[in-house]
Order: sequence, then structure tokens, then C-alpha cells
Amino acid sequence: MNEENGTEKKKSSKKMKQVVVANKDWYRTIEENSIQILYGLTRHLNDNSPHDAKARLVAKFVENESEKCDRMIELCLKYDAKMRHAEYMYFKSDEAEEAEASGIDIDMAALNAKLEGGGEIFHRISSVIACAASGSKRCHEHLLHQLRTQNSGIGGKLH
Repeated sequence: MNEENGTEKKKSSKKMKQVVVANKDWYRTIEENSIQILYGLTRHLNDNSPHDAKARLVAKFVENESEKCDRMIELCLKYDAKMRHAEYMYFKSDEAEEAEASGIDIDMAALNAKLEGGGEIFHRISSVIACAASGSKRCHEHLLHQLRTQNSGIGGKLH
């Protein structure tokens, strides 16, 4: 009976790990799709959009004590770290050495690794942040303050 109990625990543990991985994948997909949607809105809305759509979108970033601005900064820093790590890992890999030996432009290959490792999403987040900052002075100041607070190196020195 003890062996059966041990086997049951292993199966249960393996199943739990699969559920956790599936949940992380689902969450990442939802996060990236949400960023894609916001990016699409910022690219296609302008000051002449019907029903003040651009102003209404920017207003969403100011409401609830600018919590959406805070989330965008959090995501920006997360994906910045991911893309930097991907680039670093590429340069440390055997693939980089082989590419250099083959005469392939290693900087372009590293850029590709960086984009695939989070750079594309980072670009889209940055574009959404730029739209919010350019659409509202309050957003702009809050975003800069958050960048300074996070010591991101982007927002300038904190006075």
C-alpha cells in the first residue's frame, strides 16, 4: 500500500506541475495579447477618431491613481530585463561562436535573439507608454516618476 501511495503522490505532483506550467503559459499569452491590443489602439487612434476615442483611451491611464501607468512601467521593466537576458544568453551561446566563425553578422543575430526574447513586446509596451505620456501631462509626469522610482535609468535623475 505504501508503494501505491507513493506512486499516487508522484502522479499528483507531476499533474500539479503541468497545471502550473499551463497556467503560466495562459497568463503570458493573455498578457502579450492585451499588449498587442493596446498597441493596435495606440497606432490607429488619433485626435480625429470618432467619439474622442484617443482621449478616452488616455483617460484610462489616469484613473484609479494611474494604476494602468504603473502596470505598464512594471511590464516595460519586465520585458526590458527579458530581452537583455536573451541577448546576453545569445552572446554566451555556442550558436554565437558558430555564427561569427561562419561570417554571419553577429550583431544582427543578437538583435534577432533580443527581439524574440521579449524585445518585440518591449517595443509595443514602450509605444503604449509614449502614447499615454504624449496624451496627458499627468500621465507623463507619473510615468517619469515611476521610471525614476524604479531606478530604470530612463527617467532622469530624481531631485
